[in-house]
Amino acid sequence: MLEKSIRILGAYGGKGVDINNTSIQIDKHTTIDAGNILKGIGKDAKYINKIFLTHSHLDHIVDIPFLIDSFFENREIPIKIYALKETIIHLKKHLFNWDIWPDFSQINLINKKLKAIEFIEIKVNKTMKFDDFSIKAIKTNHTISSCGYVIKKKNNAIFFTADTYKCNTIWEELNLNKYIKTLIIDVSFPSRLSNIAKKSNHLTLKDLLKELEKSKRDDVCIYINHLKPSYVKEIKKEVEELNSKYNIQLLNDGDILNLETTKKEQSLIYENSTKYHLKKIFENITSKEDFDKIIQKVQKEKEKIK
Repeated sequence: MLEKSIRILGAYGGKGVDINNTSIQIDKHTTIDAGNILKGIGKDAKYINKIFLTHSHLDHIVDIPFLIDSFFENREIPIKIYALKETIIHLKKHLFNWDIWPDFSQINLINKKLKAIEFIEIKVNKTMKFDDFSIKAIKTNHTISSCGYVIKKKNNAIFFTADTYKCNTIWEELNLNKYIKTLIIDVSFPSRLSNIAKKSNHLTLKDLLKELEKSKRDDVCIYINHLKPSYVKEIKKEVEELNSKYNIQLLNDGDILNLETTKKEQSLIYENSTKYHLKKIFENITSKEDFDKIIQKVQKEKEKIK
């Protein structure tokens, strides 16, 4: 599973209808951020035991308490939360503090001497190696404790910046690390809202195009994420109008990115969903077809996805 790929569980900078908070699945047991783990992978969320956090904002951590709660009785090992020192401090102070949520770092798993969660402090620019991948935190410009990650599988890497404003360390890493073939970078607001983007330390598309001038690479595929739900259509239109040189692409929930080919594949989760099948029905319906015919098609598709 995901031997050469990563899965986008949540691609957006907020929650809306069919739009979910930021989260990326690296392998069966590992995600970056926790904005949409439970809905993103359903019952397989019980296998997640490593979460790498980019920072402590709510849209990136919201599923952690519920992930622990949902599978607590069946867990055999702790969920390990990897993050920079300040992010861990924020989680302990503002979330796992017994007021907002129980401190599961002080609660043992059932019939175990192990705690339910374990906080592990990481350092920027230090590579951590696991069975199927390696991962390195890169400092970004969003909060005091924010970082992105370079994820490497075999000889191919992807750089996920997460939330960020203009930041030289991103381009320094991209220019030096030739294993990186794909960049996922924050574009949260349309360019007309550059002031609020700057104040909240996010990029607009025009900001990104300016930042890309710092890149010395012409072999990196660029995807944008963290679009705010209210501005998705506007940013998509802006990409179509302004994006000619870099072929910037947008990510969606459920996308699978192949680290070797840099290509985007549609998630099997989406292809097996009711939404997908209903979309296929209505794609070819004309205004002349009567309601009964539509209902018949819906019933046929319903049987397929039982």
